[in-house]
Amino acid sequence: MKTRTVTLEEVLAAKDARYHRQQMFKEKYQGTIISITLNVPGAVKDTPVLRRLRDYAVQEIKKKFEILGEEQINLATGPEALLGINNEGWLVKKAAEKIEEAFGFSRLLDIDVFDQAGVLLSRRDEGKGRNCFVCGGEFVVCRREGRHTMQDLLEVVEKLLQQFRAYETRCISPAAEKIGALAVEAMLYEVTCTPSPGLVDRVNSGAHRDMDFYSFMASSASLGSYMNRCAQAGIFHDEAVEALLPVLRIIGLEAEQAMLAATGGVNTQKGLIFLLGIMTGVTGWLQGRSSPVTQGTVLEYASQMVNGIVEKELAGAVHKSRQELTAGERLYVNYGITGIRGELAEGLPSVRYKALPALREALDKGLSINDALVHTLLVLMTCVDDTTVMHRHDPDKMRVWVRERAQMIIEAGGMETENGRHRCEVLDQEFIRENVSPGGVADLLAVTWFLHSL
Repeated sequence: MKTRTVTLEEVLAAKDARYHRQQMFKEKYQGTIISITLNVPGAVKDTPVLRRLRDYAVQEIKKKFEILGEEQINLATGPEALLGINNEGWLVKKAAEKIEEAFGFSRLLDIDVFDQAGVLLSRRDEGKGRNCFVCGGEFVVCRREGRHTMQDLLEVVEKLLQQFRAYETRCISPAAEKIGALAVEAMLYEVTCTPSPGLVDRVNSGAHRDMDFYSFMASSASLGSYMNRCAQAGIFHDEAVEALLPVLRIIGLEAEQAMLAATGGVNTQKGLIFLLGIMTGVTGWLQGRSSPVTQGTVLEYASQMVNGIVEKELAGAVHKSRQELTAGERLYVNYGITGIRGELAEGLPSVRYKALPALREALDKGLSINDALVHTLLVLMTCVDDTTVMHRHDPDKMRVWVRERAQMIIEAGGMETENGRHRCEVLDQEFIRENVSPGGVADLLAVTWFLHSL
């Protein structure tokens, strides 16, 4: 839909027109009346997400009361709704207040209740008021004194709408379920392929003492609904792909908590939540726009989504003290290594140009899925700057030591030959002794399978 800006005169005219609609509605239904509008500053007041927020409020009312009648109207001055209810006014008012206070984003709702005599019921009748959604102070005081700039208001409203976009993904479509299922399959296939040098697999826990194969099973099971939600967020998203990232971050943080709860506090797949969350989100976004969904388009728009992420999240590290730096920031400051952020910003070239062709070739040669995945894992080890290894050691441990050993196995025939398979098992034990666990490579292997499945 096309959006347009509105003038103050239009807002005032809409207020008068709303009053007349309310009067006609009261005469028609002779009951308690609910009028739903939105508290949205700025000149643009009607967008698809604002209409869905209005619809959310309507559905929440319907969960609580039997509706006598309903009218909805979409105006340039904002979406509105009127509902007729055969219940006592203050009972309805209390329910409306709970809806307005249920979540951060519901602060944007303005749900007025008129009793059966047509009197507007107000919180102030009970000595209460609504809090400002910028500072938490009294709303009417902040508005009267102009305590916040328009830019402040718009930034907060955008964050609240991002929260709503994340919330509404809890209603999953069949299309989102299919995308999410591919993501979970990719998680499971990655941890199942064996032998995976230094990584958790079906035989051992690799260079880890705090997790095992069943930790990953539990973690993957806990993340399925969140992958669905990332896909659904993309399907719902009606703006540029860059604006989808903050919504995916909100879902991703919830997914991390679910993962930690499932694993007893162990970080098994945090990096994969980030990567597959973006992959499923972009896939859903493309489907929602009826655009071609291919490996190339998903990677292209994933890169576009995170454009500038290195500068935003790592460049400021040069001004921090050594004690304040995270592991990723230390690698960036000391060696200029951008990690998965940089890989993603470039469109995951290691996946697009190395891993996907290697996986296709291995499968075309008749290798089993397990052996094709192990082969692809080795290929990724030869070209990825895995910061998981670098955190434990130094860049050369990954760039020289790991790459040389992986390349030697590939040249020995890899998973196509008995010698190659044996050497891969030996490398697993060597990685364990050296405390080398290429977890970043493992995440990219899962992304490779996800894209292959598309």
